Amino acid sequence: MKKLFNIILISTLLIFFGCEVEEIISPDSVYVEYTVVQAELHPERLFPGVRFTKTLPLGVPYDISEAELKNVTAYIVKNEVQVIPLLYTSEGMYEPLYEFFIHEGEIYELYAELEEKYIYGRTIIPRKPNVASVNFNPNDYYFEADVHNINDEVYAALWIVSGTPPSKADDFFSVTTPSTGYNIIKKVQTSSLPEEYRNNSYNGSRFIQVYSFDTSFRDYFYSRTSGQQINDPFVQGGGVVEWNMQGENVIGMFIGVTPGDIINVN
Repeated sequence: MKKLFNIILISTLLIFFGCEVEEIISPDSVYVEYTVVQAELHPERLFPGVRFTKTLPLGVPYDISEAELKNVTAYIVKNEVQVIPLLYTSEGMYEPLYEFFIHEGEIYELYAELEEKYIYGRTIIPRKPNVASVNFNPNDYYFEADVHNINDEVYAALWIVSGTPPSKADDFFSVTTPSTGYNIIKKVQTSSLPEEYRNNSYNGSRFIQVYSFDTSFRDYFYSRTSGQQINDPFVQGGGVVEWNMQGENVIGMFIGVTPGDIINVN
């Protein structure tokens, strides 16, 4: 999942940077440097650290040695009590002095300072999706799942098919709306299966995997996938790309993600 989410985030950043370049070449525009924050937190895994980089000017090929930031002062506050300093290691990555595991339901806040500018992010580590049932839609060729909703979480799903190697959808199709209440069922669907996996002639297995996210993922997902061409670095489909980081000229995601079980839908 980490690889997939990184692809999604990096694709968004590349679109963002590309549009920024488009504006740079306009006579009326100037280059603006953005701080980029990247961290994906999974339960029952070690805290991965936080990467701080910056955007580069027009005409400068991307190079991590040029993009990385080495002078960030950063720390994590865990569950509003424990303060954990982060120290620079390499390639813009800031890690704690000691290893520790992340657990479901924990709250992580990121505080950072760069050249007297302050950066803040907050996320809740979601719980493993509780899937009530799964189904295959034979008309539009997608899988769907009913998920027991938990407050402060949203859900998305991918199709997976067996093979050598197995294939997986390269992005989510939709993300559920957050809601409150007891035992509410949320329905989430995948994108449509490619034609070669749809009918009975395909003799492999087909699966669905549901993911839980901090609710901020939904705003980010829909603001960067509205299907409209971007003509402004701050605008996507008529609205701002909603990163969950706060700070002057700061973009990126600091977010909790929990993958669910891979469930056979054949």
